[in-house]
Amino acid sequence: MNFLSDSSTREPLPLPVTGLILSGGKSKRMGRPKAFLPFEGSTVIGHIVSEIKDLFSEVFIVANEVESFEDLGVDVVKDILPHRGPLGGILSGLMTSSNHYAFVMACDMPLIDKRLVRELVSRRQDNDVVVLSHPQGIEPLFGVYSKNCIKPLEESLFAGNLSVQDFLSGLKAGVYEWMPERQDADALPPFFNINTPQDYSRVIARAGMGVSILPERRA
Repeated sequence: MNFLSDSSTREPLPLPVTGLILSGGKSKRMGRPKAFLPFEGSTVIGHIVSEIKDLFSEVFIVANEVESFEDLGVDVVKDILPHRGPLGGILSGLMTSSNHYAFVMACDMPLIDKRLVRELVSRRQDNDVVVLSHPQGIEPLFGVYSKNCIKPLEESLFAGNLSVQDFLSGLKAGVYEWMPERQDADALPPFFNINTPQDYSRVIARAGMGVSILPERRA
């Protein structure tokens, strides 16, 4: 078995965790599907898949239109409650997952940092959820969810409450506090998501400059 590790965990890869990429949004502000925007010789979602597929024992894409994602080399899960926001996607993924824990992220976050993912995953034990906190708030679509979330998710969805933050309030949640290590005003965090053409331009500009999104951490 290949043992790859960072400073936060010595768990061997692949981790006994499912990677869930949520791809059910309508991309209204972008005007075209964000997942298939060109990025570093591939697409945004193609790049994400290539970055995380070796981290986890299984990787799923959760989508409303399954056929659009069938050529990416990972299984695609049909959203069982389409157009119900990210909570529906998380529920669909957790119900399909063969692991107790899943790392959840949106399909429009191509600046993913694998070391940060592993730090979040390493905090999963004894928590229902592990979410990332940063100076602007929390990032519920970049974190770890357990199968203990299935019943609360069902209750929230059938009650018509689609707020991720409201759902989190009733669970045992671990919080990973992330602080930027650079004061560069143009720096983008590894959980930056693309919502608008302007966001996409910023991501492309940073990637094209060959600038590390986060400084290298010492092992």
